Amino acid sequence: MRDEVLNGWRPNVRGTSERGQSLIELALTLPVAMLLIVGALEFGRFLLVRHAVTTAAREGARAAILPTTRFQSDVEAVVREWLRNANLDPARAQISVSGLRSSTGTPTTVDVRYPFDSVLFRLIGRSGAITARGVATMLHE
Repeated sequence: MRDEVLNGWRPNVRGTSERGQSLIELALTLPVAMLLIVGALEFGRFLLVRHAVTTAAREGARAAILPTTRFQSDVEAVVREWLRNANLDPARAQISVSGLRSSTGTPTTVDVRYPFDSVLFRLIGRSGAITARGVATMLHE
């Protein structure tokens, strides 16, 4: 007994129930914490996709107002290139152009829609994609 006192050993006064309590607290808080972390990452990923779609629409509108642009396929090629540069699949995008080949001073609008598939929605069992949309309107030169 004397050696145990000198070595700093003493019996656990509270018992062994604290270990079980800590484990239960971890089991209750870990899923909530992970859900918050994954949700924040998914929100950031959505903002990244939305920014890329808006930038692609803006660059498409810039190309559409130039006098050298004659066809909608030229504008779509510019938009798809910008989506490809953002590591998005250009085949999934819906692109519409209105006001192409108008007179000087009239607006041209490029509307780009891209489906965003959320990992978080798949984890909680919700199906369906959110659509990221970018619209840009510019005046003809």
